Amino acid sequence: MSHVPFANGAPNLSVDLPCMRELAARENVPIAGKDFKTGQTWLKTLLAPGLKARMLGLRGWYSTNILGNRDGEVLDDPDNFKTKEVSKLGVIDSVLQPEVYPELYGNVDHVVRINYYPPRGDNKEGWDNIDIFGWMGYPMQIKVNFLCRDSILAAPIVLDLALFMDLAARAGQSGVQEWLSFYFKAPQAATPIPAEHDLFIQQTKLKNTLREWMGEQPVTHSEAG
Repeated sequence: MSHVPFANGAPNLSVDLPCMRELAARENVPIAGKDFKTGQTWLKTLLAPGLKARMLGLRGWYSTNILGNRDGEVLDDPDNFKTKEVSKLGVIDSVLQPEVYPELYGNVDHVVRINYYPPRGDNKEGWDNIDIFGWMGYPMQIKVNFLCRDSILAAPIVLDLALFMDLAARAGQSGVQEWLSFYFKAPQAATPIPAEHDLFIQQTKLKNTLREWMGEQPVTHSEAG
């Protein structure tokens, strides 16, 4: 074993296996994953906490992506898309907690599509139609059209994770680094408690971990922004 920290930016299960998690912990190697959170899912982890904070109900969230690069070509295959679909679909339920707020989020139609369209190249376009409802059940809609570049969004994440994973190793950390969930669509959980998907809570966890290692006080709610 090379003892090099490993961050999984793809939706595969390479270090999700119990044997791999046990090996990483035993060999004192930090691991983190999975699937970099760059485009549409990143926006979902921004918008969903806002809906929940205002107690706005959600009836449906339809998402489609147009990709023209190799990523889009691979994900155009239904079998390859399955793991990506799982990581994308899990975000909404985790943030909105339908088991706690069944009247608001207990019956949400969440659809995710990815379409390969070569003329787009490395440009990525995400369309979202969000059907919400407010006071007295009044229906409303949110439309999002996000035009971006996959590599431009992913590159800073790679750089951050390279630095943070090295820092974790130097700090004597091993196994799943849940504090880095801020960067992943389907973050690994270090305990039986499911991983957090709310981007703002994830950011606070990241800050608190770094502060703890520096011997500083945790971030408070007033400082979390």
